[in-house]
Amino acid sequence: MWKHSSGKKKQVVTYMYNIFAVSLPLPFSLKQITAYVVEVGDKLTIIDTGLHTKQTSDTWQRFFHEKGWQWKQVEKIIVTHYHPDHYGFAGKLQEWSGASVYISKREYDQIQAFWNPTSGNPSEVATFFASYGFPSDRLHEITEHMEGFRAVIEPHPSVLKWLDEDERLAIGGESYQVIHTPGHSPGHLSFLHSSGTFFGGDVVLPSVTPNIPLMPYSDPNPLATFLSTLDKIKSLDIEMVYPAHGDVFYSVEQRIKEIKDHHGRRLEKIKAMVQGNSAQTGFQICEQLFSNRKLDIHNLRFAFSETLAHLEYLRLRGEIKRQFHEHGYQYFV
Repeated sequence: MWKHSSGKKKQVVTYMYNIFAVSLPLPFSLKQITAYVVEVGDKLTIIDTGLHTKQTSDTWQRFFHEKGWQWKQVEKIIVTHYHPDHYGFAGKLQEWSGASVYISKREYDQIQAFWNPTSGNPSEVATFFASYGFPSDRLHEITEHMEGFRAVIEPHPSVLKWLDEDERLAIGGESYQVIHTPGHSPGHLSFLHSSGTFFGGDVVLPSVTPNIPLMPYSDPNPLATFLSTLDKIKSLDIEMVYPAHGDVFYSVEQRIKEIKDHHGRRLEKIKAMVQGNSAQTGFQICEQLFSNRKLDIHNLRFAFSETLAHLEYLRLRGEIKRQFHEHGYQYFV
């Protein structure tokens, strides 16, 4: 049983379902992703899935065994967005349970573009990065890195149902509004209950800022989109956020302000770098931004794609300019 108290009237409204957090290990710097299982009666809904690894498999099996659940109790598997740590184990969970996987069509198209077994092309990321000055002798690392995700997202689910913005979706016997919350990924979805419960995926996190990347097949100005999404979230009646990384939190407006301030500082720093130097590639600016950190290829992809998102935000606002050079796009004032 989960109880929600509305702060103004001190009124307690009781909903007959349970929400369980499942911490799944990741081999990245974030270390873990939090999936959720919503239980009502003998029916279960899973939100996000983890990577397809032995550690993830063991964690899910152990969790179900401890709760005394059977896999046939799962009626829905919901994926907030296409990133491997959210989608990767969906196919296996479907094999075990027979449940349909719910995801936005745009996010599934991203998966197909990169990792479809026959037509997906992970090397598109390296080609895209090359046009912004990523070192040619390291492009193979990006391709190998992207190719490496195939092993942790297969098998792909075979039964899918598309989710659309503003439709209603039953989670744990309760009706949730499906909300399009792009920026971190183009078709990212979150889910809001009338009580103020918000399953947010990666859109707003309690202690880290979501990565906002410029990637192929995606939004040409993801940072502007993300900032609009934060305004959208701020306008909603949210009281409790269930994030995909970190603990449940309540101070949504304060967290949104902190995230916006972070991006504001990053934009000012990049603008100063561009103004104070001759024309530079996106990679040269990325190197300056993260000069105090030793980045593995996973985190370098995050850092570079987010640097590009900030540069394009400034360019599209007319604050800096871009020209094409033999070593890729260069930014200047």
